[in-house]
Amino acid sequence: MAPLLRSPTTEEVQSILGRALLDADFRKQLIDNPTHTLSILGFTASPNALAFFSKLGGQSFTTAAGDLEAHIAAAPLPHSWD
Repeated sequence: MAPLLRSPTTEEVQSILGRALLDADFRKQLIDNPTHTLSILGFTASPNALAFFSKLGGQSFTTAAGDLEAHIAAAPLPHSWD
């Protein structure tokens, strides 16, 4: 029997985005194949949601992720936001 998939809540989308910012392997997986990656997490996605996650491959998201990784490396959480 196939697992039941559901649409992620707003909070779950935020969690997915947070993980994508912090985890380069997950980010690549999400950008390369959002349908598969979301299904592994137990989610299904509408065409609009898939378009949104596919756009994460843009330079601005990748740059933001790199900036965040550098910021955290310089001052590990929770002190990185002081």
